[in-house]
Amino acid sequence: MSTFLLNKKYLPHRVGVCFIIGIIAGLFFHDFSIWVKPAGDLFMNMIKMLIVPVIFFSVTSGIAAIGDVQRLKRIGSKVVIVYFLMTVIACIVGIVMVNITHPGVGFTLDNMQAFDTSKVKTPSFVNFLFDMVPVNIVDSMAKNQIMQMIFFTVLVGVALVSLGEKVAGVTKIFDQCASIIYKMLDIVMLYSPIGVLALMANTTAVFGPKLFGVLAKFVFTDWVGCLLIWFFFSGIVWLYTKVNYLEMCKSMIPIWVNTIATNSSAGTIPITLNVTTERLKVPMSIASFSIPLGATINLTGAALYKTILAFFVAEIYGLQLTIDQILMVIIISTIMSIAAPGIPGGGIVTGAIFLNLLGLPMDLMGPIAGMYRLIDMSHTTVNVSGDVLGTMLVAKNENIWTGEDFNKTLV
Repeated sequence: MSTFLLNKKYLPHRVGVCFIIGIIAGLFFHDFSIWVKPAGDLFMNMIKMLIVPVIFFSVTSGIAAIGDVQRLKRIGSKVVIVYFLMTVIACIVGIVMVNITHPGVGFTLDNMQAFDTSKVKTPSFVNFLFDMVPVNIVDSMAKNQIMQMIFFTVLVGVALVSLGEKVAGVTKIFDQCASIIYKMLDIVMLYSPIGVLALMANTTAVFGPKLFGVLAKFVFTDWVGCLLIWFFFSGIVWLYTKVNYLEMCKSMIPIWVNTIATNSSAGTIPITLNVTTERLKVPMSIASFSIPLGATINLTGAALYKTILAFFVAEIYGLQLTIDQILMVIIISTIMSIAAPGIPGGGIVTGAIFLNLLGLPMDLMGPIAGMYRLIDMSHTTVNVSGDVLGTMLVAKNENIWTGEDFNKTLV
């Protein structure tokens, strides 16, 4: 018993047990579940504490490890293309799902909570590109501007690669600092079972009853769509890399538990990097670049959500989307999913912006806002899972990793 409670080997099992206990507590012990929330917030704060140093040191050391600017360009291009294709396919999955379930049919807007349309400001893609460049990197780090940090860190990494042996000592310092941060993550993760229990208990107590409300069909469509995205992309990875599928899924459990509990792609970066490199054995030279980048541009769950949302609203108002409009849904959803990190307000406001760009009514954003955390559990999980799967695909294509590298660790 003491081995199970204290041994690092059984940490995923402890987190899984506490995850289930948290759900049970949320369903049957409401007051306790509300009271225990600070314990979950403490866990989130400790994870957020590591986001900036993990990105800065791991991305820099990872790029420096590539050692060749041309190879860096090739790997970076492949990562971006894979993430873009994953986002487009997620939109297509959303279209398939709404045409099967028709979540808007029979839905009524009676007594629905109104949405404040003053929050809706149409984003400029040009501004998004300019916002990627930090004016003050310290300020960007303080405000957790992930895309700006990645831009700066990539420049540092490219500079180290270009200078080569002249800055070998600096490169070694970055590697050593990255090792320190990973050890700090190991220490923080010892608290994760308590944090996950508290977060899941509170989330279940607050949002659980809404699962069976008037938006249940919309939530069902969204959740099943996320599952289909996972099975589609994980199936491709399984066929292409020959990885042991069941063991890969088991290795991903710590990521899934944390994404469901925290609803944060960026907040899960340290854990995702750890699983990708330590468990799945993908080289840090690729993972340290692709995982943080994926947390900002590979939002397959967000793309699915916006696509389903457009058809959902259209069905409620009896509107039939034409082929041109469907193509517009895919294009706008893909672009907005990539640009979403630069837009304040998260999925609620970006959903309203999306409907506004398509010329659709925004009335539904009121009730959706009231239960968005429940919906976002699946989005965040499939977003982060896609980052890992995309990284595995690129690593295999670069011939620096295969499924056998992971499989042989199981013997």
